[in-house]
Amino acid sequence: MALRKFVCTVLLGAAILGKSTAPSLAEDPKPKKLLVLTFCGGFKHSCLEIAEKTIAQIGRDSGVFEAEALNLWQLRPDLINLSFLTPEYMNRYDGFLFFTTTGDNVKATEEQKQGILNAIKDGKALIGTHTTTDSFYNWPEWGEMVGAYFDGHPWNAGDPPVTLKVEDKNHPATAMLGDEWVIQDEIYQFREPYSREKLHVLLSLDNSKTDMEKGDRIHRGKDGDYAVAWCREYGKGKVFYTALGHREDVWTNPTFQAHLLGGIKWAFGLAEGDATPSAKLK
Repeated sequence: MALRKFVCTVLLGAAILGKSTAPSLAEDPKPKKLLVLTFCGGFKHSCLEIAEKTIAQIGRDSGVFEAEALNLWQLRPDLINLSFLTPEYMNRYDGFLFFTTTGDNVKATEEQKQGILNAIKDGKALIGTHTTTDSFYNWPEWGEMVGAYFDGHPWNAGDPPVTLKVEDKNHPATAMLGDEWVIQDEIYQFREPYSREKLHVLLSLDNSKTDMEKGDRIHRGKDGDYAVAWCREYGKGKVFYTALGHREDVWTNPTFQAHLLGGIKWAFGLAEGDATPSAKLK
């Protein structure tokens, strides 16, 4: 019954997304094909089923994409096999959305790794949500492509809401937010290869409105930079990542859905948005 209520909320939220206020490019008359990957070799989030349903509903309501979810989160870690990710299989899709954890259980062969990298370099879209940065720690090129690796969450999902600073008010993933966004969710910190020299940061924690004295939860880099969403170009492809999405009610939040849809549209090349590394904008 609880899940049914969540799904109903998803449907209502997605239905009122409306059109993005960000500039749009000429749209492909056919919806893009998006493969949703949710395998869990590490921590398994309770929101994964709701996330898959929400992504599919956003695609249907917007007409932008058709999502295919493989329900990989249902598999035991030792049964997860990525051998299906061949170049031929990936060619069926225009983009890939990862909400994954790998732990030490999920491994990819060198051929599979190169196939994923090549798909994005050759123009496919990569969308990452929440735990995408908590994946493939022994594959440096993955971290480089996505933009960072997870390094803990100083602000937990049950902590009071935080204020996010909108660093790009014109990007389709953030154009609906104004100057700031107050939201309750788990907030990550990141380690290398995270760098504003490479990434166009869209959202970051507003330190002036955040409890920064949390004992041993202080940012390990001590630079005070807590990015929450970013984008980048990778070869001919585009990468959009949002660290949000731990809580179930985040996925049913219409504002989050609009944020995600805007990022997906940008990654598919259907909406204009700057990807200049943030360090070069100063």
